[in-house]
Amino acid sequence: MSYLVLARKLRPPRFKDLVGQEHISKTLINAIRTDRVAHAFLFTGPRGTGKTSCARILTKALNCHAPVEHEPCNVCENCLEINQGIATDIIEIDAASNRGIEHIRELRENVKFSPAKCRFKTYIIDEVHMLTTESFNALLKTLEEPPSHVKFILATTDHHKIPTTVISRCQRYDFSNISIPEMVTYLQSVVEKEGISVSDSALKLISKSATGGMRDALTTLDMLISFGGDLVDDEKVITVLGLNDARELDGLLEAIIEKDVAQVISLFQNLVAKGRSIARIVIDLMGVVKDLSLVKSVPEDDLNWHDFLPDQLDLYKRLSAKVGIGTLQQYFQIILDIEGQIKRSTQAKICVEMGLMRMCSVESLVGVAEIITALRSAGKKKIPAIN
Repeated sequence: MSYLVLARKLRPPRFKDLVGQEHISKTLINAIRTDRVAHAFLFTGPRGTGKTSCARILTKALNCHAPVEHEPCNVCENCLEINQGIATDIIEIDAASNRGIEHIRELRENVKFSPAKCRFKTYIIDEVHMLTTESFNALLKTLEEPPSHVKFILATTDHHKIPTTVISRCQRYDFSNISIPEMVTYLQSVVEKEGISVSDSALKLISKSATGGMRDALTTLDMLISFGGDLVDDEKVITVLGLNDARELDGLLEAIIEKDVAQVISLFQNLVAKGRSIARIVIDLMGVVKDLSLVKSVPEDDLNWHDFLPDQLDLYKRLSAKVGIGTLQQYFQIILDIEGQIKRSTQAKICVEMGLMRMCSVESLVGVAEIITALRSAGKKKIPAIN
């Protein structure tokens, strides 16, 4: 049998298995319990947060022969067929490839027929925002007043492209990005079941790279297992995710602070030689300066929301002692100037090199508050506090 990737193998079978979407699970279960299930739903949110999975769970719950506390049993005939994608009364449509009005006209004709086996005939339309304007218009009346045996579940990553006339005919549910702690907790249970040894710090790196999408996290974990076998450590994660470049950018910023022009240009040339986009290097350097500014300005206890690479926070603490916040603000402004220049110039590489040398020549700025503090500590003059 062919290998089944983790993202498909671990599709949540029940509402309670949806990670980070408890508000949606609770609402839908209450709707089923009180028999107040709408005829049309709109599931919207970032990719990989459970929209299609939730649509299938809701479909199973509505058609299950033996629901358990309003959750699908996943063992009856209807549940098994829906899980396998062979239920004749459950029609999943990819709007990206079936977006024409002829497909919607066919749908309008088919909704008239009663379901063959299930209680409800359900249409799950994925990426619904890809439908044409004419298709949306053709769908409106059917969406507003479908036959009693029909349910519509629309899913999209971009609800702004959906006409308000369609949105107003649906119950809308907003799926949120899954937080890093929730994702780490779930991935810990996954690797335990798979018999894989992965450190907590490595799971944090995977979760951070997934940017809130569980599917992305599971896909990355699959790739890491193929790369590292039964033992996945921090170094393997950093290598596979390309995070070594982040360390090189830290080294680039450190060389700028040390005003080592030769090292700065050498590190920049090395990044370019690796095939990194010049525009991407500039954007990433902007992020590094921002992170160092945070470490400089915000107490460590208030930075729990930010996940740093191993030893990265220690490096930033050391660098923050060598540079003032005023200097970091100058760095940031220079990077903004470089970003504008490379968009207008045919010599982007030269623009960046000159900008980096300009950053190396920045002189530290001392603020008024720092001057007053220094004078007070020196005891040269008693200066009243500024209210």
